[in-house]
Amino acid sequence: MEPEGPPESESSEKVFFSQQEDDEEEEDEEESKEPEETVPLNPLLQPALTGDVEGLQKIFDDPENPHHEQAMQLLLEEDIVGRNLLYAACMAGQSDVIRALAKYGVNLNEKTTRGYTLLHCAAAWGRLETLKALVELDVDIEALNFREERARDVAARYSQTECVEFLDWAGKEAPR
Repeated sequence: MEPEGPPESESSEKVFFSQQEDDEEEEDEEESKEPEETVPLNPLLQPALTGDVEGLQKIFDDPENPHHEQAMQLLLEEDIVGRNLLYAACMAGQSDVIRALAKYGVNLNEKTTRGYTLLHCAAAWGRLETLKALVELDVDIEALNFREERARDVAARYSQTECVEFLDWAGKEAPR
């Protein structure tokens, strides 16, 4: 008994070429569509991540800047776990940005939903200069996350030796 239809190879060739034609038609349709509007990024993000302190200050200080009115709201806008723009600056090691934004009265001891502070974040990412800036700005070096870890413990967990040493020193120097 012979199988119905064309031999296997002929059939698979038809499927391949018909899929290729369908793909080409979809590409033509996509090219004719107008570009979709993208969600505007937080205008503070780029200067915060690149260390453009002057750009950030223009947004905060210039009443003519289109983002001036909402600058503090944009700065404190949080993701699903409670991280704001300051956490991104910490991860990127932008200690000058942290210093500059501290002047606008942000809470440098604010915690995420899991209890991480900016100090925990800088410690985990091994951002020694950012740790130093945060300690200079008088953050709580004894703050605990959901695992009951201080920033020093987080640095140790991620093998950030220089950060551990600095936080040990800072802990001894801190007034009790």
